[in-house]
Amino acid sequence: MPAVPRSYRRTLVLLCTLFAIGYFITCVSETQVEWTQPVVPDHNQDLEKYVYVRPSHGLDDNSQYQAIDMPSVDPTQALRKVNQKYCGNDTCRFLLPMMITEQESKAQFHFRQLAFLSGRLDRIIVLPNVHSSHLGACRHYAFDYYYDHGWLDNNKDSFKYITMRDFLAWTKERQALEQLPTAQEISIELPGVTSTIPVANCMDQRFNMEGRPRYRFRLEDPENESRRKGDHAAILAKVLQDRNNPQVPDGLDVIHLYYDRRFGYIKDPRAEVPIDYHPRWHALADNIAAQLSPFVAVHWRMEMLEPVSNLVPCAHSLVKKISTIDQNASATKNVFLLTDYPHLLQAPGARPESMSFKQSELTANHHDAIRYLYEHVNVTLTTVLPTDKIPTDQLPMSNWNLVPVHHPTAPTDRSVLGIVDKLVAIRSDWFLYGKAGQCGKVSSFTRRIQYDRNQAYQQQKYHIVSLMDTFNLHA
Repeated sequence: MPAVPRSYRRTLVLLCTLFAIGYFITCVSETQVEWTQPVVPDHNQDLEKYVYVRPSHGLDDNSQYQAIDMPSVDPTQALRKVNQKYCGNDTCRFLLPMMITEQESKAQFHFRQLAFLSGRLDRIIVLPNVHSSHLGACRHYAFDYYYDHGWLDNNKDSFKYITMRDFLAWTKERQALEQLPTAQEISIELPGVTSTIPVANCMDQRFNMEGRPRYRFRLEDPENESRRKGDHAAILAKVLQDRNNPQVPDGLDVIHLYYDRRFGYIKDPRAEVPIDYHPRWHALADNIAAQLSPFVAVHWRMEMLEPVSNLVPCAHSLVKKISTIDQNASATKNVFLLTDYPHLLQAPGARPESMSFKQSELTANHHDAIRYLYEHVNVTLTTVLPTDKIPTDQLPMSNWNLVPVHHPTAPTDRSVLGIVDKLVAIRSDWFLYGKAGQCGKVSSFTRRIQYDRNQAYQQQKYHIVSLMDTFNLHA
Protein backbone atom coordinates (compact mmCIF):
# COMPACT_ATOMS: atom_id res chain seq x y z
CA MET A 1 0.00 0.00 0.00
CA PRO A 2 1.55 3.34 -1.06
CA ALA A 3 2.41 5.77 1.74
CA VAL A 4 0.06 8.75 2.36
CA PRO A 5 1.88 12.05 2.14
CA ARG A 6 2.27 13.84 5.51
CA SER A 7 0.45 16.94 4.27
CA TYR A 8 -2.61 14.82 3.37
CA ARG A 9 -2.64 13.23 6.82
CA ARG A 10 -2.64 16.67 8.47
CA THR A 11 -5.53 17.76 6.27
CA LEU A 12 -7.54 14.62 7.14
CA VAL A 13 -7.04 15.10 10.92
CA LEU A 14 -8.13 18.74 10.66
CA LEU A 15 -11.30 17.81 8.71
CA CYS A 16 -12.24 15.12 11.30
CA THR A 17 -11.69 17.57 14.14
CA LEU A 18 -13.89 20.23 12.54
CA PHE A 19 -16.63 17.64 11.89
CA ALA A 20 -16.60 16.53 15.56
CA ILE A 21 -16.84 20.13 16.81
CA GLY A 22 -19.75 20.86 14.49
CA TYR A 23 -21.60 17.73 15.57
CA PHE A 24 -21.10 18.59 19.26
CA ILE A 25 -22.42 22.14 18.78
CA THR A 26 -25.50 20.85 16.93
CA CYS A 27 -26.28 18.35 19.74
CA VAL A 28 -25.96 20.97 22.44
CA SER A 29 -28.14 23.54 20.66
CA GLU A 30 -30.94 21.02 19.97
CA THR A 31 -30.99 19.35 23.39
CA GLN A 32 -33.81 20.39 25.77
CA VAL A 33 -32.52 20.58 29.34
CA GLU A 34 -35.12 19.72 32.04
CA TRP A 35 -34.68 21.53 35.35
CA THR A 36 -35.96 20.30 38.72
CA GLN A 37 -36.80 22.25 41.85
CA PRO A 38 -33.89 22.81 44.27
CA VAL A 39 -33.71 20.21 47.01
CA VAL A 40 -34.84 21.44 50.44
CA PRO A 41 -31.68 21.56 52.55
CA ASP A 42 -31.20 19.57 55.72
CA HIS A 43 -30.91 22.19 58.44
CA ASN A 44 -29.00 19.78 60.63
CA GLN A 45 -26.01 19.93 58.23
CA ASP A 46 -23.72 22.78 57.25
CA LEU A 47 -25.07 24.36 54.09
CA GLU A 48 -22.92 24.90 51.00
CA LYS A 49 -23.42 27.62 48.43
CA TYR A 50 -24.10 26.01 45.06
CA VAL A 51 -23.60 27.69 41.66
CA TYR A 52 -26.17 26.60 39.10
CA VAL A 53 -25.03 26.45 35.43
CA ARG A 54 -27.05 26.16 32.28
CA PRO A 55 -26.21 26.35 28.54
CA SER A 56 -26.44 29.68 26.75
CA HIS A 57 -29.31 29.96 24.25
CA GLY A 58 -27.48 32.13 21.65
CA LEU A 59 -24.75 29.69 20.67
CA ASP A 60 -22.31 30.93 18.03
CA ASP A 61 -18.73 30.29 17.11
CA ASN A 62 -17.63 31.72 20.49
CA SER A 63 -20.41 30.12 22.58
CA GLN A 64 -19.63 28.57 25.96
CA TYR A 65 -21.30 27.62 29.20
CA GLN A 66 -22.03 30.64 31.39
CA ALA A 67 -22.24 30.30 35.20
CA ILE A 68 -25.05 32.31 36.87
CA ASP A 69 -26.46 32.53 40.43
CA MET A 70 -30.10 31.58 41.00
CA PRO A 71 -32.13 34.62 42.11
CA SER A 72 -32.46 34.78 45.93
CA VAL A 73 -35.87 35.10 47.57
CA ASP A 74 -36.45 38.09 49.81
CA PRO A 75 -37.31 36.61 53.28
CA THR A 76 -39.76 39.43 53.97
CA GLN A 77 -41.53 38.87 50.68
CA ALA A 78 -41.67 35.09 51.28
CA LEU A 79 -43.18 35.67 54.75
CA ARG A 80 -45.82 37.99 53.34
CA LYS A 81 -46.74 35.39 50.74
CA VAL A 82 -47.27 32.72 53.43
CA ASN A 83 -49.31 35.07 55.60
CA GLN A 84 -51.46 36.15 52.67
CA LYS A 85 -52.13 32.49 51.92
CA TYR A 86 -53.52 31.73 55.39
CA CYS A 87 -54.69 35.08 56.74
CA GLY A 88 -55.41 37.23 53.70
CA ASN A 89 -53.01 39.80 55.12
CA ASP A 90 -49.29 40.59 55.16
CA THR A 91 -49.24 39.67 58.86
CA CYS A 92 -50.97 36.90 60.82
CA ARG A 93 -52.23 37.44 64.36
CA PHE A 94 -53.87 34.48 66.09
CA LEU A 95 -55.63 33.72 69.35
CA LEU A 96 -55.04 30.04 70.14
CA PRO A 97 -57.21 28.54 72.94
CA MET A 98 -54.79 26.09 74.51
CA MET A 99 -57.26 25.13 77.22
CA ILE A 100 -60.82 26.17 78.12
CA THR A 101 -62.04 25.02 81.51
CA GLU A 102 -65.42 23.36 82.15
CA GLN A 103 -67.17 20.69 80.14
CA GLU A 104 -68.70 20.81 76.69
CA SER A 105 -71.88 22.89 77.13
CA LYS A 106 -70.11 25.54 79.21
CA ALA A 107 -66.81 25.18 77.33
CA GLN A 108 -68.42 26.01 73.99
CA PHE A 109 -70.13 28.98 75.68
CA HIS A 110 -66.69 30.27 76.70
CA PHE A 111 -65.37 29.63 73.20
CA ARG A 112 -68.16 31.77 71.75
CA GLN A 113 -67.12 34.57 74.10
CA LEU A 114 -63.51 34.23 72.97
CA ALA A 115 -64.50 34.22 69.31
CA PHE A 116 -66.17 37.62 69.63
CA LEU A 117 -63.30 38.87 71.81
CA SER A 118 -60.80 37.85 69.11
CA GLY A 119 -62.61 40.17 66.71
CA ARG A 120 -62.06 43.09 69.08
CA LEU A 121 -58.38 42.15 69.28
CA ASP A 122 -58.05 41.97 65.50
CA ARG A 123 -56.84 38.39 65.91
CA ILE A 124 -57.99 35.24 64.13
CA ILE A 125 -59.44 32.63 66.49
CA VAL A 126 -58.00 29.13 66.01
CA LEU A 127 -60.62 26.41 66.29
CA PRO A 128 -59.54 24.29 69.27
CA ASN A 129 -59.50 20.52 69.19
CA VAL A 130 -62.01 18.48 71.20
CA HIS A 131 -62.14 15.32 73.31
CA SER A 132 -63.54 14.10 76.63
CA SER A 133 -66.12 16.90 76.65
CA HIS A 134 -63.38 19.56 76.65
CA LEU A 135 -61.97 22.07 74.17
CA GLY A 136 -58.27 22.84 73.74
CA ALA A 137 -55.44 22.84 71.23
CA CYS A 138 -53.90 19.61 72.55
CA ARG A 139 -57.07 17.49 72.44
CA HIS A 140 -57.36 14.50 70.09
CA TYR A 141 -59.93 15.51 67.45
CA ALA A 142 -60.62 18.49 65.23
CA PHE A 143 -63.31 21.01 66.17
CA ASP A 144 -65.72 19.66 63.56
CA TYR A 145 -65.73 16.23 65.17
CA TYR A 146 -68.24 17.73 67.62
CA TYR A 147 -69.49 20.79 65.80
CA ASP A 148 -70.88 22.22 62.60
CA HIS A 149 -69.33 25.43 61.18
CA GLY A 150 -72.65 27.20 60.60
CA TRP A 151 -72.44 29.43 63.69
CA LEU A 152 -68.91 30.49 62.77
CA ASP A 153 -69.87 31.39 59.22
CA ASN A 154 -72.98 33.25 60.34
CA ASN A 155 -70.83 35.56 62.47
CA LYS A 156 -67.93 36.14 60.10
CA ASP A 157 -68.64 39.88 60.16
CA SER A 158 -67.55 39.95 63.82
CA PHE A 159 -64.51 37.66 63.83
CA LYS A 160 -62.37 35.43 61.62
CA TYR A 161 -61.45 31.82 62.29
CA ILE A 162 -58.97 29.25 61.03
CA THR A 163 -59.09 25.47 61.36
CA MET A 164 -56.40 23.75 63.39
CA ARG A 165 -55.25 21.94 60.25
CA ASP A 166 -54.62 25.21 58.39
CA PHE A 167 -53.08 26.83 61.45
CA LEU A 168 -50.55 24.00 61.83
CA ALA A 169 -49.83 24.18 58.09
CA TRP A 170 -49.04 27.89 58.57
CA THR A 171 -46.58 27.07 61.37
CA LYS A 172 -44.87 24.49 59.15
CA GLU A 173 -44.43 26.98 56.33
CA ARG A 174 -43.00 29.47 58.81
CA GLN A 175 -40.57 26.80 59.98
CA ALA A 176 -39.53 26.14 56.37
CA LEU A 177 -38.70 29.85 56.05
CA GLU A 178 -36.67 29.61 59.28
CA GLN A 179 -38.93 32.29 60.76
CA LEU A 180 -40.70 30.71 63.72
CA PRO A 181 -43.86 32.60 64.75
CA THR A 182 -43.53 34.55 67.98
CA ALA A 183 -45.82 33.44 70.80
CA GLN A 184 -46.53 33.85 74.48
CA GLU A 185 -48.54 31.86 77.02
CA ILE A 186 -51.18 33.88 78.84
CA SER A 187 -53.47 32.53 81.53
CA ILE A 188 -56.74 34.23 82.46
CA GLU A 189 -57.57 32.90 85.92
CA LEU A 190 -59.88 33.24 88.87
CA PRO A 191 -58.33 34.61 92.08
CA GLY A 192 -57.44 31.92 94.57
CA VAL A 193 -57.44 29.17 91.93
CA THR A 194 -54.31 27.19 91.05
CA SER A 195 -52.79 28.15 87.71
CA THR A 196 -54.39 26.38 84.74
CA ILE A 197 -51.17 26.43 82.70
CA PRO A 198 -49.81 22.87 82.46
CA VAL A 199 -46.13 22.12 82.85
CA ALA A 200 -45.75 21.20 79.18
CA ASN A 201 -47.11 22.91 76.07
CA CYS A 202 -47.73 20.44 73.23
CA MET A 203 -46.98 23.15 70.65
CA ASP A 204 -44.08 25.06 72.13
CA GLN A 205 -41.56 23.67 69.59
CA ARG A 206 -43.44 25.36 66.76
CA PHE A 207 -42.99 28.87 68.16
CA ASN A 208 -40.39 31.34 69.30
CA MET A 209 -41.16 32.16 72.93
CA GLU A 210 -37.73 33.44 73.81
CA GLY A 211 -37.88 36.39 76.18
CA ARG A 212 -41.62 36.01 76.66
CA PRO A 213 -42.33 34.43 80.06
CA ARG A 214 -45.74 33.05 80.95
CA TYR A 215 -48.11 35.79 82.00
CA ARG A 216 -50.91 35.23 84.50
CA PHE A 217 -53.84 37.61 84.90
CA ARG A 218 -56.46 37.13 87.63
CA LEU A 219 -59.93 38.61 87.44
CA GLU A 220 -62.92 38.14 89.73
CA ASP A 221 -65.92 36.65 87.96
CA PRO A 222 -69.17 37.24 89.90
CA GLU A 223 -72.34 36.16 88.11
CA ASN A 224 -74.14 39.35 89.07
CA GLU A 225 -72.85 42.07 86.75
CA SER A 226 -73.55 44.77 89.34
CA ARG A 227 -70.79 43.24 91.48
CA ARG A 228 -68.21 43.32 88.70
CA LYS A 229 -65.51 45.95 88.81
CA GLY A 230 -65.44 47.46 85.35
CA ASP A 231 -66.35 46.16 81.91
CA HIS A 232 -64.88 42.66 81.71
CA ALA A 233 -64.87 42.65 77.91
CA ALA A 234 -62.82 45.87 77.87
CA ILE A 235 -60.52 44.64 80.65
CA LEU A 236 -59.74 41.35 78.89
CA ALA A 237 -59.31 43.09 75.55
CA LYS A 238 -56.73 45.39 77.13
CA VAL A 239 -54.93 42.49 78.79
CA LEU A 240 -54.63 40.62 75.50
CA GLN A 241 -53.97 43.65 73.33
CA ASP A 242 -50.21 43.96 72.77
CA ARG A 243 -50.39 47.68 72.10
CA ASN A 244 -51.86 48.37 75.53
CA ASN A 245 -50.11 45.81 77.71
CA PRO A 246 -46.34 45.85 78.26
CA GLN A 247 -46.55 42.19 79.29
CA VAL A 248 -47.59 41.27 75.72
CA PRO A 249 -44.80 42.28 73.32
CA ASP A 250 -45.68 44.36 70.28
CA GLY A 251 -46.13 42.38 67.10
CA LEU A 252 -46.80 39.05 68.84
CA ASP A 253 -47.95 36.50 66.25
CA VAL A 254 -49.81 34.05 68.50
CA ILE A 255 -51.30 34.21 71.97
CA HIS A 256 -51.45 30.79 73.65
CA LEU A 257 -54.46 31.30 75.88
CA TYR A 258 -55.37 29.28 78.97
CA TYR A 259 -58.87 30.37 79.92
CA ASP A 260 -60.68 29.83 83.22
CA ARG A 261 -63.95 31.78 83.57
CA ARG A 262 -67.49 31.01 84.69
CA PHE A 263 -69.68 33.72 83.15
CA GLY A 264 -69.95 35.75 79.98
CA TYR A 265 -69.27 39.41 79.19
CA ILE A 266 -69.96 39.77 75.46
CA LYS A 267 -73.15 41.81 74.98
CA ASP A 268 -73.84 40.68 71.42
CA PRO A 269 -76.89 38.33 71.58
CA ARG A 270 -75.34 36.17 68.85
CA ALA A 271 -72.76 35.01 71.40
CA GLU A 272 -75.62 33.41 73.34
CA VAL A 273 -76.66 31.21 70.40
CA PRO A 274 -75.25 27.67 70.85
CA ILE A 275 -72.99 26.15 68.21
CA ASP A 276 -74.82 23.34 66.45
CA TYR A 277 -73.44 19.83 66.40
CA HIS A 278 -72.05 17.97 63.41
CA PRO A 279 -74.64 16.38 61.07
CA ARG A 280 -73.35 12.89 61.95
CA TRP A 281 -74.74 13.24 65.48
CA HIS A 282 -78.05 14.67 64.23
CA ALA A 283 -78.48 11.68 61.91
CA LEU A 284 -77.89 9.26 64.78
CA ALA A 285 -80.33 11.14 67.04
CA ASP A 286 -82.98 11.01 64.29
CA ASN A 287 -82.57 7.25 64.09
CA ILE A 288 -82.85 6.69 67.86
CA ALA A 289 -85.83 9.03 68.24
CA ALA A 290 -87.69 7.31 65.40
CA GLN A 291 -87.33 3.94 67.13
CA LEU A 292 -88.48 5.25 70.52
CA SER A 293 -91.38 7.47 69.46
CA PRO A 294 -93.55 8.33 71.28
CA PHE A 295 -91.21 8.81 74.21
CA VAL A 296 -90.37 10.85 77.29
CA ALA A 297 -86.83 12.19 77.71
CA VAL A 298 -85.68 12.55 81.32
CA HIS A 299 -82.56 14.40 82.39
CA TRP A 300 -81.54 13.31 85.86
CA ARG A 301 -78.22 14.64 87.05
CA MET A 302 -77.24 12.87 90.26
CA GLU A 303 -73.74 14.20 90.84
CA MET A 304 -73.46 16.45 93.93
CA LEU A 305 -77.18 16.13 94.64
CA GLU A 306 -77.76 16.66 98.35
CA PRO A 307 -79.09 15.14 100.41
CA VAL A 308 -78.74 11.78 98.66
CA SER A 309 -81.68 10.57 100.72
CA ASN A 310 -83.85 12.52 98.23
CA LEU A 311 -82.99 10.18 95.39
CA VAL A 312 -85.42 7.30 96.07
CA PRO A 313 -88.41 9.59 96.78
CA CYS A 314 -87.53 11.47 93.57
CA ALA A 315 -87.59 8.18 91.66
CA HIS A 316 -91.10 7.45 92.99
CA SER A 317 -92.21 10.96 92.00
CA LEU A 318 -90.72 10.57 88.52
CA VAL A 319 -92.48 7.26 87.83
CA LYS A 320 -95.79 8.76 88.93
CA LYS A 321 -95.20 11.84 86.77
CA ILE A 322 -94.52 9.68 83.71
CA SER A 323 -97.68 7.62 84.27
CA THR A 324 -99.87 10.73 84.36
CA ILE A 325 -98.03 12.91 81.85
CA ASP A 326 -100.72 12.58 79.16
CA GLN A 327 -103.81 10.47 79.72
CA ASN A 328 -104.60 10.58 76.00
CA ALA A 329 -101.23 9.18 74.98
CA SER A 330 -100.25 5.57 74.62
CA ALA A 331 -100.43 3.65 77.89
CA THR A 332 -96.87 2.46 77.39
CA LYS A 333 -94.29 5.20 77.01
CA ASN A 334 -90.62 4.67 76.31
CA VAL A 335 -88.28 6.62 78.57
CA PHE A 336 -85.00 7.93 77.23
CA LEU A 337 -82.78 8.59 80.24
CA LEU A 338 -79.99 11.18 80.27
CA THR A 339 -78.01 10.63 83.45
CA ASP A 340 -74.49 10.69 84.87
CA TYR A 341 -75.26 7.48 86.77
CA PRO A 342 -73.33 4.51 85.22
CA HIS A 343 -75.18 3.23 82.16
CA LEU A 344 -73.75 -0.23 82.87
CA LEU A 345 -75.32 -0.10 86.35
CA GLN A 346 -73.12 -2.21 88.63
CA ALA A 347 -71.67 -4.51 85.97
CA PRO A 348 -67.87 -4.95 85.83
CA GLY A 349 -66.28 -1.85 84.31
CA ALA A 350 -69.25 0.38 85.15
CA ARG A 351 -68.38 3.95 86.10
CA PRO A 352 -70.18 7.31 86.25
CA GLU A 353 -70.74 8.97 82.88
CA SER A 354 -69.39 12.33 84.05
CA MET A 355 -65.63 12.74 84.42
CA SER A 356 -66.13 14.75 87.60
CA PHE A 357 -68.49 12.19 89.19
CA LYS A 358 -66.28 9.84 91.21
CA GLN A 359 -67.03 6.16 91.68
CA SER A 360 -66.59 6.58 95.43
CA GLU A 361 -69.47 9.09 95.49
CA LEU A 362 -72.03 6.46 94.43
CA THR A 363 -74.18 5.27 97.31
CA ALA A 364 -76.95 2.74 97.94
CA ASN A 365 -79.40 5.62 97.45
CA HIS A 366 -78.20 6.10 93.87
CA HIS A 367 -78.49 2.38 93.09
CA ASP A 368 -81.92 2.02 94.71
CA ALA A 369 -83.35 5.04 92.88
CA ILE A 370 -82.26 3.76 89.46
CA ARG A 371 -83.50 0.25 90.28
CA TYR A 372 -86.95 1.58 91.16
CA LEU A 373 -87.02 3.45 87.86
CA TYR A 374 -86.31 0.46 85.58
CA GLU A 375 -88.61 -1.78 87.60
CA HIS A 376 -91.52 0.48 86.65
CA VAL A 377 -90.79 2.01 83.24
CA ASN A 378 -89.03 0.94 80.04
CA VAL A 379 -85.69 2.78 80.03
CA THR A 380 -83.32 3.34 77.09
CA LEU A 381 -79.81 4.83 77.31
CA THR A 382 -76.76 5.17 75.06
CA THR A 383 -73.34 3.50 75.27
CA VAL A 384 -70.06 3.66 73.37
CA LEU A 385 -69.72 -0.13 73.62
CA PRO A 386 -70.45 -2.15 70.47
CA THR A 387 -73.34 -4.60 70.74
CA ASP A 388 -71.10 -7.66 71.25
CA LYS A 389 -69.27 -5.94 74.13
CA ILE A 390 -72.35 -5.01 76.18
CA PRO A 391 -72.43 -7.26 79.30
CA THR A 392 -76.09 -8.25 78.84
CA ASP A 393 -75.77 -11.09 81.36
CA GLN A 394 -74.90 -8.50 84.04
CA LEU A 395 -77.84 -6.20 83.26
CA PRO A 396 -81.60 -6.45 83.90
CA MET A 397 -83.41 -8.80 81.51
CA SER A 398 -85.96 -6.12 80.66
CA ASN A 399 -86.58 -2.37 80.83
CA TRP A 400 -82.87 -1.45 80.60
CA ASN A 401 -81.93 -1.01 76.94
CA LEU A 402 -78.54 0.22 75.73
CA VAL A 403 -78.19 1.73 72.24
CA PRO A 404 -74.62 1.62 70.86
CA VAL A 405 -73.27 4.91 69.55
CA HIS A 406 -70.78 4.14 66.80
CA HIS A 407 -67.45 5.89 67.33
CA PRO A 408 -65.64 6.25 63.97
CA THR A 409 -62.17 6.97 65.37
CA ALA A 410 -59.84 6.02 68.19
CA PRO A 411 -59.31 6.75 71.02
CA THR A 412 -62.92 6.37 72.09
CA ASP A 413 -64.53 9.59 73.27
CA ARG A 414 -67.29 8.72 75.75
CA SER A 415 -68.40 12.35 75.87
CA VAL A 416 -70.12 12.04 72.48
CA LEU A 417 -72.90 10.32 74.44
CA GLY A 418 -73.72 13.68 75.99
CA ILE A 419 -74.05 15.23 72.53
CA VAL A 420 -76.25 12.43 71.19
CA ASP A 421 -78.35 12.41 74.39
CA LYS A 422 -79.05 16.13 74.03
CA LEU A 423 -80.09 15.77 70.42
CA VAL A 424 -82.41 12.84 71.19
CA ALA A 425 -83.99 14.76 74.09
CA ILE A 426 -84.65 17.71 71.80
CA ARG A 427 -86.71 15.38 69.59
CA SER A 428 -88.75 13.85 72.44
CA ASP A 429 -92.52 14.23 72.77
CA TRP A 430 -92.15 15.16 76.45
CA PHE A 431 -89.15 16.37 78.42
CA LEU A 432 -88.69 16.15 82.21
CA TYR A 433 -85.80 17.13 84.43
CA GLY A 434 -85.15 17.08 88.18
CA LYS A 435 -86.16 20.19 90.07
CA ALA A 436 -83.11 22.07 91.33
CA GLY A 437 -82.52 21.71 95.06
CA GLN A 438 -84.75 18.62 95.30
CA CYS A 439 -84.14 16.09 92.51
CA GLY A 440 -81.53 17.76 90.34
CA LYS A 441 -79.02 20.56 89.84
CA VAL A 442 -79.09 23.71 87.74
CA SER A 443 -77.30 22.68 84.56
CA SER A 444 -76.13 24.28 81.31
CA PHE A 445 -76.80 20.85 79.80
CA THR A 446 -80.51 21.18 80.63
CA ARG A 447 -80.61 24.79 79.50
CA ARG A 448 -79.20 23.79 76.12
CA ILE A 449 -82.00 21.24 75.67
CA GLN A 450 -84.59 23.82 76.72
CA TYR A 451 -83.22 26.38 74.23
CA ASP A 452 -83.21 23.96 71.31
CA ARG A 453 -86.65 22.56 72.13
CA ASN A 454 -88.03 26.10 72.17
CA GLN A 455 -86.48 26.76 68.77
CA ALA A 456 -87.79 23.47 67.36
CA TYR A 457 -91.27 24.07 68.77
CA GLN A 458 -91.51 27.50 67.17
CA GLN A 459 -90.39 26.04 63.86
CA GLN A 460 -92.73 23.03 64.28
CA LYS A 461 -89.70 20.88 63.61
CA TYR A 462 -90.50 17.84 65.76
CA HIS A 463 -93.60 16.31 67.36
CA ILE A 464 -93.30 18.16 70.66
CA VAL A 465 -96.33 17.65 72.92
CA SER A 466 -94.91 19.42 75.99
CA LEU A 467 -91.83 21.62 75.98
CA MET A 468 -90.60 20.77 79.48
CA ASP A 469 -91.60 20.05 83.05
CA THR A 470 -89.93 19.08 86.31
CA PHE A 471 -90.25 16.19 88.71
CA ASN A 472 -89.72 17.02 92.34
CA LEU A 473 -89.56 15.47 95.78
CA HIS A 474 -93.30 15.15 96.13
CA ALA A 475 -95.45 14.08 93.17
